[in-house]
Amino acid sequence: MAKQEAMFNTLKLGTKFSALLLLVFLIGSCIGGAVLSNVLLRKAETQVAERGTVLLETISSVRDYTNQQVTPLLSANQGAEDFAPEQVPAYAARRVFEILHQQKAYQDLAYKQAMLNPTNPADQADPFEVALIQKFRQDSATSSLSGFRQLDQQGRMFYSARPIAIKNPTCLRCHSVPEKAPAAMLRIYGDKNGFNWKLNEVLGSQVVYVPAETVFQNSHRAFTAIMGIFLGLFAIATLLTNALLKPTVLQPVQRLANVSQRLTAGNLTAEEARKLEHPHGLAAVATRGDELGQLARVFQTMVREVISREAALKQRVRELKIEIDHVKRAKEVAQITESDYFQELQKKARTYRKRSPQSDDRASNRPEPPEPPV
Repeated sequence: MAKQEAMFNTLKLGTKFSALLLLVFLIGSCIGGAVLSNVLLRKAETQVAERGTVLLETISSVRDYTNQQVTPLLSANQGAEDFAPEQVPAYAARRVFEILHQQKAYQDLAYKQAMLNPTNPADQADPFEVALIQKFRQDSATSSLSGFRQLDQQGRMFYSARPIAIKNPTCLRCHSVPEKAPAAMLRIYGDKNGFNWKLNEVLGSQVVYVPAETVFQNSHRAFTAIMGIFLGLFAIATLLTNALLKPTVLQPVQRLANVSQRLTAGNLTAEEARKLEHPHGLAAVATRGDELGQLARVFQTMVREVISREAALKQRVRELKIEIDHVKRAKEVAQITESDYFQELQKKARTYRKRSPQSDDRASNRPEPPEPPV
C-alpha cells in the first residue's frame, strides 16, 4: 500500500486528477450498475408479469363466459345423465390456450390449471404449485404471486399465478359427491378425483410460465444500452474537464510551483522576478478570486520582497566595497611608513637637517614634500 501511495505521489497533478476521476467513475459505475441492473430486472419482470396477467385475465374471461353462457345453454338441452366436456370452464380455458399456443408469439408460454384434487389428472399440482396454492389458502388477500422457478426441461422460468376458487354453486353439481355427478362424466374421469369441493374455497391456481431467458435478455439489452450511453458521456465529460482544467487550474498551479521552487532554491533573480509580474505570469493568476488567486497574491508579495531585498543587498555591497577600498589603502600606507627603509630615510633626513643649518634654511624655503596618503 505504501509503495502504491509513493508512486501515486510522484504523478503530476493532471494525471492524479484523471486517476481520481477514473476511480470515482469505477466505484460509481459498480454501484450504479448494480442498482440499474436490479431496476431493469424488476422492470422486465413487471413487463413479463403484465403479459402473463393479460393471458390469465383472458383465460379467466373464457372460464366466466363458459360458466355463464355455454354451460346453461348446454345444460338446458341435456338430461341428468348427460355430460359434455365443453361445458366445463377449465376444459374451455385449456382448449383456448392450446389454440393460442399455436401462434408464434405465444409458443414460449406455458399454462396450467394446477389443482389439489383435479378431475383431470393432467391438472394435478406438483409440489411447487401446491406451495403456491397453500399460500393463497393461508392469505385470502393475496390475489397473485410471481417469481422464478427451475424446470427440468424448460430451464429457469418466470411464473405468474392466480388462485382458483369455486364461486358458482352450479359447479358443485359435478364436484360435490360422485353420486350427484353425471354418469357420462364418471365414465370419462372416474369417481376418485375432483369431488368434495367447497364453495369459495381455494382449490388450485392458474399458472403461466414464461422462459426467464426472455426476462434476462430484455434486461441485459437495456443495461448494455444505458451503460454504453453512460460510458460515452463520461468519456466526453472527462475530456472536456481535462481541457478546461488545464488553463484554469493546472497551468496556474504549475506557475506557482515553479515560483515556489525558485524561491526555495534562492536563485530567483530580480530580472526573473520582474518577469513574473507580466500579465501572463503571476499577475494573471492574482486577479482571480479563488484560492489560487489568493496564493498568487502571497507569491507576488514574496517576489516583491525578493526584488527589494536584492536591491538593498546590491547597495550594501557597493557601500562595503568602498569601505574595503579605504581600509585597504590605509593598510598599504601603514605598511610603507612602518617599514625599516622608510624609517631609515626619515632618520637620515633629520640628521642632515641638524648638520646643515643653511641647508635647513634653504630646505625651509622649499616646500616640504607631501606626506604619503593615509
